[in-house]
Amino acid sequence: MKKTYTIWILIALITMTAVAGFFYYSRSDERSIKISSNPWVGFTPFIYAQEKGWLDKTPFKFMWLVDLSDNSRLYDRGFTQGFTATQYELLRFKDYSRLKPVFLIDRSYGADAILSNHPLSELRTEKEPITVYLELGSLDEDFFNAFIHENKLENLKFILKNSSQKTMTTISPSGPPSIMLTYAPYISEFLNKGYMTIASTRTMKSFSVIDALYVDERFVIGREDEYRELLSIFNKALQQFKNDPHEYYETIHGYLEGQSYDDFMESTTQIQWLNSGTHKEIEDQLHMQNVSTDRLLR
Repeated sequence: MKKTYTIWILIALITMTAVAGFFYYSRSDERSIKISSNPWVGFTPFIYAQEKGWLDKTPFKFMWLVDLSDNSRLYDRGFTQGFTATQYELLRFKDYSRLKPVFLIDRSYGADAILSNHPLSELRTEKEPITVYLELGSLDEDFFNAFIHENKLENLKFILKNSSQKTMTTISPSGPPSIMLTYAPYISEFLNKGYMTIASTRTMKSFSVIDALYVDERFVIGREDEYRELLSIFNKALQQFKNDPHEYYETIHGYLEGQSYDDFMESTTQIQWLNSGTHKEIEDQLHMQNVSTDRLLR
């Protein structure tokens, strides 16, 4: 009898422990904030922080992607609560009223580029349709439209082909005239293959790309200190890049799609960091594009 009683007590304790564990981890998961990102040069401080374990005791969990359009798919399906992106990805959401920038990261200054296997002067006289490889549903469409307008190329015929960066890198430059819309860390691979830059965010006058951390504000309100900690970790990683770029590169290079150290260092000169201080000009531009900045950390 005592033996049976003891067994039931043990079963009850095991059950209670399992239930308690389930609810503990459920609550823990509810507190986590999942963010999707990609290996854009401006987002690499998050990679460095993750690799160093600096995010382990924070609620932030990063998911690493290649295609920019995947940010919206994951968020819409409830798999993530935020993402790193440009304002153009945000503006493509049907309803982005709850998505707010929490802190600014960088402004592209050449790290987004339009490449071709022919110089722009030759493209202007092309009679056949020109295939344009780009990531539809991302800033690429806005970038390309601004490029067409700024260079007065409306008379040309273009065929837009949705392609991932991985797919684009397999296309030979020896074919008919084509255009690629790409960004760091992929630019160097295209240039090494023989493509040439015909426009970039350094040369464009009518197009500005601002990267930020965007989060559903329901996961921001009351948790501002957690985001301040994330920003502090980001700044700490960025400072390590400045102190020891070789060590920084060695830590993150597995995410960079084969980009060499020299290519990576070149890509860091093609952005302007916005992670500290206030940037009224940038905020004014976001307001003009109907992007609210009321959740930006001050």
